[in-house]
Amino acid sequence: MKKILAVICFSFLSLNFANAEILSVGISGNIGLLEADGKETITGTSQRDITYGNNNTRLRADGVSSTSTTKGAEDVFIGYVSLFGEAHIFNSGVRVGVSYVPYALESETTDNTRNDNCSRDYSDGKTGNNTCTPTKQQVQIDVEDLISTYIAYHHVLDDGLFINSVFVKGGIIEADVITKEKLSEGSKYPNAELSGQFFGIGAEKNMDNGLFVRLEAGITEYDSIKLTNGSTDAHENNNTIDITGLEGATATFSIGKSF
Repeated sequence: MKKILAVICFSFLSLNFANAEILSVGISGNIGLLEADGKETITGTSQRDITYGNNNTRLRADGVSSTSTTKGAEDVFIGYVSLFGEAHIFNSGVRVGVSYVPYALESETTDNTRNDNCSRDYSDGKTGNNTCTPTKQQVQIDVEDLISTYIAYHHVLDDGLFINSVFVKGGIIEADVITKEKLSEGSKYPNAELSGQFFGIGAEKNMDNGLFVRLEAGITEYDSIKLTNGSTDAHENNNTIDITGLEGATATFSIGKSF
């Protein structure tokens, strides 16, 4: 869906170019550091112990529901290349633009091994012994169809020696989060949508033949994401991951051409 949106946006810019005869296109290299706060909540039912009643009859007790929560914070380095197009609105300094990352951004694979798959061995015929089998969880995500739409204002410097204009910009950013995991119980985390807002400032240097280079610094803040593994087995744990406070700074270098 976001690929179609990107094509529509670029087509719109081309139409605007036909009317205003001013269009900028180019390629950008982006690096940044994001901070994220995460919380994992595990809900499950404890093992149902067996006791012995009259006539040595085995009775199974009801399990006890329990919840455990783990919190953490992590810094995430990002780097990617994007394509952009901008329509200059009536030589006012205002530009409407769209940026698109044409490939998937892959995260590292996270491994988590737990000894929570426990059962009781009653081979002794009475109390039994607890035995736990390690379970390994692997989670990896791809961020696909990362698209940004924005409005920018460029102010031309009359006596600019090293730079010809400065600008401010702001907009929204959206992407699809594709989860790729290997969970011991066979359940899966659903895919999700990533969205947020960004603000940036920068400077532009014009060269011959309509070429330009651009440096930009920006701040991005993403909305919270909540993922639940959706296990339907009453004997398996339900895991919920909440990612909040995902925000950080980016630096961008661009090269392009204005027509």
